[in-house]
Amino acid sequence: MTRDLTVYGNFNSQPAARVVLFLSMADVPFAYRHVDLRARQQKSPEYLAISPFGRVPALRHGDLCLSESGVILSYLADQTGRFGGTDERETLRLAQWLSWIADVLLPLQRSRAIRRFGLDPNAKAFMDGAAAAGMAQLEEHLAGKDFVEGGRVTIADIFAFPFIDLAPEADIDLAAYPTIKAWYQRMLAQPGCKGQYDLMPQQDVG
Repeated sequence: MTRDLTVYGNFNSQPAARVVLFLSMADVPFAYRHVDLRARQQKSPEYLAISPFGRVPALRHGDLCLSESGVILSYLADQTGRFGGTDERETLRLAQWLSWIADVLLPLQRSRAIRRFGLDPNAKAFMDGAAAAGMAQLEEHLAGKDFVEGGRVTIADIFAFPFIDLAPEADIDLAAYPTIKAWYQRMLAQPGCKGQYDLMPQQDVG
């Protein structure tokens, strides 16, 4: 891939962290544009021309613009030959995992947002319960496995990583989930893998 790759994100965004994490682990150079979410830059006409949903992340590659982190990860896997499926069946399994992880672990992101960004506190009990249920499902799945799908890192692991990395901000103690904690440490040992706050730029780069 060439240098005309630009990521639009915010250092607090877990979905944006997935995209930057992929590129860091794949050692692919890119430019970065910080989107000021508090100033609602994501709703500006200029940004909506790049990402019609008005959310981060977005990816520009040449004249192609993509939104939504799962779509972007799948595209990058296809373009780079890294962390994707080795055949059609595995590619479909990874697509299933992205959908499943987005569903069962999203409450972790919501629980974090309630605490950090003042989202509806009335939803706290429900989201905390849903987050614990999602963690229990992932703990069960990872039993006896090094990574989410097969014996190597894939976009499924990269997609899940920011949820787990910032789980303590949702008042989740990883010590209660030893299999997930071991997976998390295994991920951190991979080249280019860092926690979100060490990974994400806080200003434009490149």
